[in-house]
Amino acid sequence: MERIWYKYWPSGVPRVMEYPRIPLMEYVKKYGTENSDRIALNFYGKKISYGEFNRMVDNFASFLAGCGVKKGDRVSVFMDNCPQFIISLCGAWKIGAVAVPANPLFNDHELAYELADSGAGTIILLDSLYPVLHPVRKKAKIKNVIVTGHRDFLPIDPELPLPASLEVPRQFYPDTVEMSPALNREGTPPPVEIDMNRDLALLIYTSGTTRIPVGAMITHSNIMANTICSALWKGAQGGTHLAVLPLFHATGLVHSMNTPLYMGGTIVLLAKFDTESVMKAIEKYRCTHWVSIAAMNIAVVNHPEVNRYDLTSLKACSTGGAPVPGKVVQKFEEITGCRLIVGYGLSETISQITINPFKHPREGSVGIPVINTDVKIVDLGGQGREVAPGEPGELLVKGPQVMAGYWGRPVQTAEVIREGWLYTGDVARMDSDGYIYILGRKKEMILVSGCGVFPSEVEDHLYQHPAVAEVAVVGRPDPVLGEAVKAYVVLKREYENRVSERDILAWARDKMPPCQCPSEIEFMKELPRTGSGKILRRLLADMAGNARKRTV
Repeated sequence: MERIWYKYWPSGVPRVMEYPRIPLMEYVKKYGTENSDRIALNFYGKKISYGEFNRMVDNFASFLAGCGVKKGDRVSVFMDNCPQFIISLCGAWKIGAVAVPANPLFNDHELAYELADSGAGTIILLDSLYPVLHPVRKKAKIKNVIVTGHRDFLPIDPELPLPASLEVPRQFYPDTVEMSPALNREGTPPPVEIDMNRDLALLIYTSGTTRIPVGAMITHSNIMANTICSALWKGAQGGTHLAVLPLFHATGLVHSMNTPLYMGGTIVLLAKFDTESVMKAIEKYRCTHWVSIAAMNIAVVNHPEVNRYDLTSLKACSTGGAPVPGKVVQKFEEITGCRLIVGYGLSETISQITINPFKHPREGSVGIPVINTDVKIVDLGGQGREVAPGEPGELLVKGPQVMAGYWGRPVQTAEVIREGWLYTGDVARMDSDGYIYILGRKKEMILVSGCGVFPSEVEDHLYQHPAVAEVAVVGRPDPVLGEAVKAYVVLKREYENRVSERDILAWARDKMPPCQCPSEIEFMKELPRTGSGKILRRLLADMAGNARKRTV
């Protein structure tokens, strides 16, 4: 296979390398011993050194072992961003257990499904989320329920504004065990040998390539490959990393948690995204690294008071999750002095597959394949024929980050991993220099009079309208065309009540190809999103399909 993307490969980054067979916890132990006073975590002003962090991880790992948790056992971690999330994952890994991060937005049925499917016997959760577990606790057959709360780690005088969810009084529940005493009770975890290639670190639940949520089996080798790759691509050691992406999601976990811990950096941890809190955190703590999603970048550059803040400490910023408008990338660099680099990944690859080189980014592209990674684009007819540069097809990936398979689902695993290649289900094209451009999910393509239209193509056009802050495009049934294009639009504040749906439709008809032009525009205050911040296109598609049709 010709790796045409090497033409713009970043200097100082190896194209191929043998990753060290060392789990993350060994690096934490090293910093806890050799750099014990260095700050590992900063939670609204509550600072935890590497020495303290390593001690708490050891104590909690010893506690879990005392609860009967053994190597290979699944441990559910049900909480949003907080120090206890990081301690829980690291403590589980220390004794060879498999962490199962659960979406803190789950309802009781969704949580029950994940607990049953993973076979988790232990759950570590926030006090505010215990009411979600309670109705299904007996059915889930959970042996150990370990409870903690944000207030256990909040400083007396927080240095940043707190989300309302962090202001609630601490709650305690019967028949549960408190986490905090375990963190302060000296203990030595039992020694465990980790086979990097075989032993699982995570079950990350996803429905990206399947119809129902399934657990992507992520080995310690998988997770460290992308952790080390992330650090090398950034070309820096240490640093201060803003962590506001949800850590239960692959991207946040690898880039905002694992990478700084591997580099010996400081994690500035926020429980939830709030535009003003993010800008204050960057300015106050002089953050150098920020991995985000498009919605966060859009919110920052469009904030009316962004110029009040000094964001120039940022040195390495990357984003993804959705196409990032070129105007947003340009304005972000004007504000921060830092290029915003776009990448692409999946839960099945524990984040990145491709990312733009920092010195040679291309607008609209998600970059080139990362270290030790091959990609190819094959025809959409299912023949496996590799298409020529510029032609659309399904994106396939092969590399050290590709999951071991889906938990307990050999049939689905065989469908998506064939001869070592992961079939992503994403339609993309590759240019003559190996840069990848994502067009959309195969199942999201809109057939307008037989013409295939991808949502990203329409969104790219609509982002050129000065009033559009955010947009998401889906197909809706049409008796004449088969399908028609519908766009859900969030207006910039200054254009609210000044621009109508008819205005944007008229603009689109003048600027866009006929088959891509929306037949309907609907304004929204905000777009619906998953817990990780991705747009819920399925919900929008359902709304478009069930809504009463209007002629605009």
